[in-house]
Amino acid sequence: MNRFFHKLLDSYIKRHIKKHPGQLKKIDELNFKPNRFLVISSTALGDTFLSTPAIKSLRMSFPEAKITALIHKDIAPLFDDFPYIDNIVLYHGGYKKFFKTIAALREERPEVALIFHGNGPQDIAFSILSGANLILKHPTMSPHRKYLSFEFEQKYQHTIEDRLDLVRKIGGTIIDKTMEIPPLTDKTKEAKVKSFLNDENNLIGFQIGASHVYNMWPIENFIELAKKILSLYPDTRIVITGVKKEYALGEQIVKACGTRVINCCGKFRIDELPYLIESFKLLITGDTGPMHLAIAIKVPTISLFSAADSKVTGAYQDHQIHRIIQKNGRFIAGLPKKKRDDSAMRLITVDEVFSQYEDFMHNGSV
Repeated sequence: MNRFFHKLLDSYIKRHIKKHPGQLKKIDELNFKPNRFLVISSTALGDTFLSTPAIKSLRMSFPEAKITALIHKDIAPLFDDFPYIDNIVLYHGGYKKFFKTIAALREERPEVALIFHGNGPQDIAFSILSGANLILKHPTMSPHRKYLSFEFEQKYQHTIEDRLDLVRKIGGTIIDKTMEIPPLTDKTKEAKVKSFLNDENNLIGFQIGASHVYNMWPIENFIELAKKILSLYPDTRIVITGVKKEYALGEQIVKACGTRVINCCGKFRIDELPYLIESFKLLITGDTGPMHLAIAIKVPTISLFSAADSKVTGAYQDHQIHRIIQKNGRFIAGLPKKKRDDSAMRLITVDEVFSQYEDFMHNGSV
C-alpha cells in the first residue's frame, strides 16, 4: 500500500513542478530576504523539542517574518502558546488528511521550508506542494532529495546543531542553542497534577518507556533501583511516567515496592505533562521525549544511553544539572529494528545508576 502511495505522490509532485516550473530554487539563487517560513518538525515528542532552538533562532534572526510550523497533532497542544511561531498546521500521520494539510500549508504561502525532522517522503512533498521556493533538510536518502535547495554534508554533531545549520544556511545569524517550551502558567493544570500527587514533595521520576524497546532500561532494573532508593531515603516517593500502554509496567513497580510509588502512566494529557515533570526533584530516564522535556524546563536528569549516542541526542544545555551514563551499545544498530531488543540497555547496571543518584542527592549539581 505504501509503495502505491509513494508512486502516486511522486507523480503528483512531478505534475506540480511541471505546472510551476520556476518555483524551486537552489540556495545560491536566494536574492531576497525571506518573510514567510514553514518549519517542519512533525514526528515524535523528543524530536519536536530538539527543534525548538532552531525555531527560536529563526525567529530572532528574522523577527518580522511569519513562521508556520507543521507539528504532529498529538504534540501540538504543547506549543499552542509558543512565542516563536505564528501558526500551527497539524500533521495527522502518514497520508491521513494529506490534501487537507497541503491546502492549509498553501494558505500560509511559505517562501522557505526548513525540514527539521519529518516523516518521509511526506515532508519534502509537503514543502514542494506548499509552494515554497527553497527547501532545506539535513542529509537524507529520500528519493525526493533532488528537489532540495542545498545538499548538506553529514556531520558528527548534536542533533540541535544539525537543525541550526539549516537556519544558518538561510541567513540566520542570531543563534540560541537552548530548548524551550511555552511558560507553565496554567493554574488548573498545575492543580490537577498536585492533587493527583497529593501535594507530595521530594518526588523522583522514573520514565520507564521509550519509543523503541532498544532504548528501554529493563523494568526489573527499575524495580531494583526503586527498592534501593526507597529503603535508604524514607522521605522520597517515586513517580512513574509513561503512556497508557505502559501502565501495566508501572504497576509492576508499584506491586514490588508499595504505596510510595505513584503510577502516572496515561493519567495526564500531553499539555499537562510539563506540570508533572516540573514537580520532580530528578528524572531518571532513557533517551525519551520526557527526558528532553525535563531538560527544556530545567529539571535535573540522570539519562541512560547505550543504543543511542548522548553526544547526538543527550543534554546540550545546563550540563551542571544533568548526568549521563553512556555505554557502547551500538552493536544493536546493525540489526533490523524489529529484531533489536534491550540487550544494549542491559549494559547499564543498577549500581551505576544508584551511584549517580546518591551523588546527586549529596552534591546536587555536577
